[in-house]
Amino acid sequence: MGDSGKDPGEIVLSVVIPSYYNVQCLELVLQSLAVQTMPAEKFEVIVVYNGCEPPARLAELRANTPYLLRELTSPKGWSAARNAGILAANCERLLLLDNDSLCPPDLLERHWNLAEKDPSSVVMGGRGELGVQGWAALHTVMTGKGVVDTIPVEHDVRARSAPSEPWMYGFTNNFGLSRADALAVGMFDVDFDARWGGEDLDIAYRLYRHFDRDRSRFHYEPTLRVWHVPHYRNLRKAFGDHFASLALLRDKHRHYEVELIAGLPEVLAGSLADIAERVTEYRRVMAVCAEAGLCSIKPWRAAVDPLREQDPQRPDLVIAYDTEQLGTQRLVTFDYGRGTDATNLHLLGADVPFSEGTFRAAFSVDFWRLLRMPDLLAFVTTALIVADELFLAASEDLIARGPALGLDPLVDLRYFAELVEPVYHVTSQQVAGVGTLLRVVPAT
Repeated sequence: MGDSGKDPGEIVLSVVIPSYYNVQCLELVLQSLAVQTMPAEKFEVIVVYNGCEPPARLAELRANTPYLLRELTSPKGWSAARNAGILAANCERLLLLDNDSLCPPDLLERHWNLAEKDPSSVVMGGRGELGVQGWAALHTVMTGKGVVDTIPVEHDVRARSAPSEPWMYGFTNNFGLSRADALAVGMFDVDFDARWGGEDLDIAYRLYRHFDRDRSRFHYEPTLRVWHVPHYRNLRKAFGDHFASLALLRDKHRHYEVELIAGLPEVLAGSLADIAERVTEYRRVMAVCAEAGLCSIKPWRAAVDPLREQDPQRPDLVIAYDTEQLGTQRLVTFDYGRGTDATNLHLLGADVPFSEGTFRAAFSVDFWRLLRMPDLLAFVTTALIVADELFLAASEDLIARGPALGLDPLVDLRYFAELVEPVYHVTSQQVAGVGTLLRVVPAT
């Protein structure tokens, strides 16, 4: 396809929109871009049709749009379409939208103003749902009269956790970044194919890692809002797609920052905010334990060593600090005090890349007591899929020193045993001067 014939010489912002059918939504979005407060000669709009043809319905809009409209085609897939738009962009600054992201009149100007203040920033806006505003609001939009923003900013649950885990809100329905940064991380991953979801969180996480986890490079502005134009969606298929996409996201980035997201049936704002806050807390807990010498395997060696290496064919899994003294033979560790490699991962254990029966036994020294309830239960379930038995060390030292350091460990071991005993059998033994060692196995 071509463009609307306008001179690209003055433009400073490239708006990239992938589109797969839903022309009724795209038409409204393109119309909303025609009434922006940002001068039309300052931006271009690149629509990339992925796996479908440019709709004839847009012929009149095409001929009369005040901005430079460029239409491209690409193979089916959201990642491939966005990549084609990024590569075709005339500008260093990009704004990524969806074809159902209705734009308020000041959206582009506000994105550009933020980019001018910090050209290297990633700007993430919010999104409101037109579908829940009622039929009158929808009719107003459909007749070209715009939309009234009625959702108070303080109701945005993302705002409280975005500063600490910003990449989790990197949804490309309203996402500004530099073209150089997009290219530096390899743009969007086409392995996400044409499925819904995941590809935007993936590039956001890669940007986060590319910036060495510098959170100041991300700016979440909840008042910088687009509106989601409702359209038909097969929810059963969408949920299936999203599970597959989140599994790919998890497998690409085996790290506790991503681990918990992979369990969501859909990235719901409230659930995501809760997960973001837990990830932030676990990062803090790991730092405290490393500094204070807690969750260490050292005092447990006499009790644990005889239980290890009992199967010459299978390794053990040890979750603790100071595991370097254990050697590496038939051993996989989650030691947050050491760098990651093929045999030492920074995972919580809720979702792990191991098949059933990989390990003879799994051991966790105290960190299991610092997991929040949903993650602890997921950890126990997962551990007893990948290992025959699970040993949980509960140190007296953690109870003695942890609370003063701001830690909130599980104290009542009897409660834990009763919590899991419908499914698992728990026995315990006292280790003099150290603490209690629990053994957990399937009940049947």
